Amino acid sequence: MSSIPKPTLGSVEQEIVVSEEKNLGIEHVDNTHGHDDGLSGAQRTLVLAAEQAKAKPLGTFTAIKYYWIAFLWSQYCSFGAILVGYDGTVTGAVLSVPTFRETLGSYIDGQYIISASWQVGFNVGGTVASIIGSVFYPYLGERFGRRGSLLFACVVSICAIFIEFFVIPDKQVMWFFGKFINGIACSIFATTSSSYAIEVSPLQLRGVTTGSVNLYIVVGQFISALVIQGCGTRADRSAYQIPIAVQWCFSVFILILLPFCPESPWVLVKQGNVDQARHSLKRLYGHTEDDLDMHLRVIEETLEFEARLHANSNWSDIFKGTDRRRTWIIMLLYLCQQVTGVQFVLGYSTYFFELAGFATSKAFALNVGTLSLALVSNFAGILLTNTVGRRNVFLSSVYACTVDCLLIGILSLIKDNTQAVWGMAIFTMLYMLTFQFGLGPLTYTYTAEIGSARLRSRVIAWGNMCNQFFGLIINIINPYMINPDEANLQGKVGWLFGGMSIFASAAAWYWVPETGGRTTDELDLMFKKKIPSLKFGKYEITHEDRLEMESIGGRS
Repeated sequence: MSSIPKPTLGSVEQEIVVSEEKNLGIEHVDNTHGHDDGLSGAQRTLVLAAEQAKAKPLGTFTAIKYYWIAFLWSQYCSFGAILVGYDGTVTGAVLSVPTFRETLGSYIDGQYIISASWQVGFNVGGTVASIIGSVFYPYLGERFGRRGSLLFACVVSICAIFIEFFVIPDKQVMWFFGKFINGIACSIFATTSSSYAIEVSPLQLRGVTTGSVNLYIVVGQFISALVIQGCGTRADRSAYQIPIAVQWCFSVFILILLPFCPESPWVLVKQGNVDQARHSLKRLYGHTEDDLDMHLRVIEETLEFEARLHANSNWSDIFKGTDRRRTWIIMLLYLCQQVTGVQFVLGYSTYFFELAGFATSKAFALNVGTLSLALVSNFAGILLTNTVGRRNVFLSSVYACTVDCLLIGILSLIKDNTQAVWGMAIFTMLYMLTFQFGLGPLTYTYTAEIGSARLRSRVIAWGNMCNQFFGLIINIINPYMINPDEANLQGKVGWLFGGMSIFASAAAWYWVPETGGRTTDELDLMFKKKIPSLKFGKYEITHEDRLEMESIGGRS
């Protein structure tokens, strides 16, 4: 296959490259063919920096066209995230299917009901399973790679769905066991998606590919809603068996293409398989004019630099040294997702539509429409991350969600007013648009970028654990705040989440950095130098910074 010519940079992009090179203390470096024999460690460091600088000005769509193979494989590995969104939605949706309640429920007062204890058990069990999967993932990913992780998750998920599909009447434990096992698989799908996306994507595509993980989760939620709407009214067991069986399609699709998927070159280098890493890079970038040896050199020297900072790679390391600050930022990102009310709005949107006067079926259809708008918003958000910046998109989303929750709370104070109820329903839709524009996709982008390459698997797994833990707490307290037989706060819960969001907004403004356009080694250096998050966006990597990395890395 002939190589695709490197996109020609315009005058503005050329100025950016020249500016980068001047900041590095060099006039110009031409290493198109990778002839770096005889270069000293410091000279090679400058060559690496200059080559990375040339990639920064590429536009998003230009980068997708140029690196289309790496882009498509990253999207393929994110396909498992569809199952994550689908499984999370279908678990609650089947509880409303009459034949499902007949299968696992008890006949009380003329109707079949699944006890509250079992409902809580199904939800909590899935969350605990996801946390267990996150703990297990780093060992799986580092030992067997990203492809091995996907294979494991697919096999486990297929077995789990088999248990769910053939659940025996009145055997709630059997359903619980199936959901628990599938929760482990979904956790591995989510963490593998982010890990692979950040490791195979060029600099200008990181925001798009890592943000796509959340996009595919929303796609899964959307598909689940459609399937339940189409099958939920059936009079036999197929009403819930069909939605369950659909999940097999996602795992089977991944298994079909898995033998052809290139392994992450970062994982291969960490395993000491340099030749295999070079072969993987050839499959990902061989169609371009990129210097593959230079790509490999960047991976090796970044990992060497991080290894000099911390020799080991254990769970405790994410709380040590400069990695501790990264870990706290990731915790804050997922905390922002939950305290801004996503579980409240997402879980009770249909409820607000019904209060507004819509029939149950129409309220459900309106909720499906809201999810379709969320898809568009998510897509727009990840495209803007390279131009507007990660931090600006993320903060604008946090601020908008805060205002939205407060407005829902204000309208809830107006009693017996149809227009106020309509307003709450509308703000529910607007919330999903603003959340999916920034808070949804950018959290996955930040989690993948902020963590060091050496601890990437553990950091992404830790982020997933935080997400599940915070979500579990919110899901436990939500029914007690909203249900008519409990506090019956209804829309007034908006005041609680709006108030917490104010503090979350302030924390995010102070702690969340701008990581767009930064290579992994640049982020390593900036965290090592303790650059304040507010100054990340404007900080310029200098020649002295590169030499400092050289001295730490011990390059010869």
